[in-house]
Amino acid sequence: MNATPSDNFGGLRYLLLNEVFSLSHLVIVKLLGIEFASVQIVFIRCLSSAVVLVPLLAWQGSLGEIRAQLGLNSLRVLLSSVAITINFFSISQIQLTQMSTIGYLRPAVTSLIAYFFLKESQSWHRWLVILIGFAAVLFIFSPESSHLQIIALLALCGLCCGSAATILQKYLSREMSDIPLMVWYSVGVAMVTAPFAMWLWTLPSLTELLMMVMTGLLATTAQFFFIRAFRRAEASFLAPMFYFHIIPTTLIGFFVFAEIPSMNTAGGALIILATLIGMTLLERRR
Repeated sequence: MNATPSDNFGGLRYLLLNEVFSLSHLVIVKLLGIEFASVQIVFIRCLSSAVVLVPLLAWQGSLGEIRAQLGLNSLRVLLSSVAITINFFSISQIQLTQMSTIGYLRPAVTSLIAYFFLKESQSWHRWLVILIGFAAVLFIFSPESSHLQIIALLALCGLCCGSAATILQKYLSREMSDIPLMVWYSVGVAMVTAPFAMWLWTLPSLTELLMMVMTGLLATTAQFFFIRAFRRAEASFLAPMFYFHIIPTTLIGFFVFAEIPSMNTAGGALIILATLIGMTLLERRR
């Protein structure tokens, strides 16, 4: 049964709340990345999320689900650990607009991985989006220093790891509910990153430690609103809203971090956005 218009707009409200919490999380991560190793921020973030989620899992009586698909869940945790650590490092090194533009490629990359591992059929325009998207990223970073070009390549690798983890999560969600999946992520990533965080540990002040903890609470709350949004509204109604994410991201980069996007960045972002919007329109006609 299709969602009613009121359901769609109710879902949109949840999506806007997700955006507010996600952007707040992004700002804190970039501020912390100036002084601290990304793996330390990831460790504290996931540890703080686990402190909230594990009691919730026990309260729901879903502890038994944790033992399901140990191998695949472990692989998802490893991929997620690499993806989020690279993501935090990239956020601290390149402009938020550039990071947001690279992030627009994630749905297309996820579709590509789904084609090989889940045998999901893909339309020709999704393949075209991937080719154009990667070409646009090359265009964005072509005038940048070799250091930033390497970071962009690293960000793309992290995006691929994150997309692969998303595919595994989609497969695992067939027999696991949301909270056990979130607990696996938080506890697992905290355990994987712990030795690296200890090795690169920089003693934070109380304020900085609270900021690290806040990244976990903000991310968990954002994920809650994200799940609620897609349960309340039609995915086809919400999907186009993500195209506007680059607007607040660019404004935050400009006013908070004094980042001025180059012409290449603006042009590359427009190319990717136009391609994604075109793909969305074509798929709605199918």
